[in-house]
Amino acid sequence: MTNRPLKLLALAGLAAATLCGGAMAADSKPSFVSSGSFQVCSDPTFPPLEFFEKTGDREPSGFDTDLIRALAKHWGVKPRFIVTEFTGLLPGLEAKRCDAVISGTLITPERTQKLHAVAYLASATIVFGSGKSDLKLSSLDDLSGKVVAVQSGTRYVTIMEKLNEQLKAAGKTPATLQTYPKGSDVAQQVLVGRAAAGLSQDTELAYRELQTPGQFRTLYAFPEKDIFGAYMRPSPEDKQAVQDAVSALKADGTLKAIAEKWKLDPANLETAAQ
Repeated sequence: MTNRPLKLLALAGLAAATLCGGAMAADSKPSFVSSGSFQVCSDPTFPPLEFFEKTGDREPSGFDTDLIRALAKHWGVKPRFIVTEFTGLLPGLEAKRCDAVISGTLITPERTQKLHAVAYLASATIVFGSGKSDLKLSSLDDLSGKVVAVQSGTRYVTIMEKLNEQLKAAGKTPATLQTYPKGSDVAQQVLVGRAAAGLSQDTELAYRELQTPGQFRTLYAFPEKDIFGAYMRPSPEDKQAVQDAVSALKADGTLKAIAEKWKLDPANLETAAQ
């Protein structure tokens, strides 16, 4: 009998802790969803991360868009997609036209000087060509004199500019760099033969191979892993809230299910914290 009051006190303490935990969970929402919506800038031209499946679709589909919806549901708010060209994504975020950017945007030191980012998916940069092309690359130097297409505003532009500097220094002909506003434009230029090669991510090429087998092939894969990030304006509290939400969606299997839906390797969800 003497233990009963102690048990009641323990139960009361557990209930209080549970209530406190609930309050802490509520407090862990990022400040930018206080209006009841999660507004995300997205360039839906990069399957399978974000793209319009059918002409006339009002909202994009893909891994990133399902992640956005899952985050919004986790925080109890509504998702809103703000379609923006890739070059305008991060400037739009800085100008407060959206709360976050989740749109196939790699985490780079230059970008994180101004903005915060939370890692959610790993990938690798590749050089790809037409499935009908005879082009073979033993190294990137073999792009000398070739026409290479890349999406404007991406790090692929920097990669090619640095390669051209190295080619010139070695007395070789630089590649002809062509930039296009959309990733789908890059793929089209390679497909029709206006460009010998293009730069993209293995995630995109895997999806294109799934949709249209044999149209493209990987010519070269960079050994380093790239990390896609959810970008937001600088705030340690908001970054932690987003990190906690992504971790929760990993823990409960939500992100694994989304990855499998879009034929992505769930192992690529294991990313280094940023």
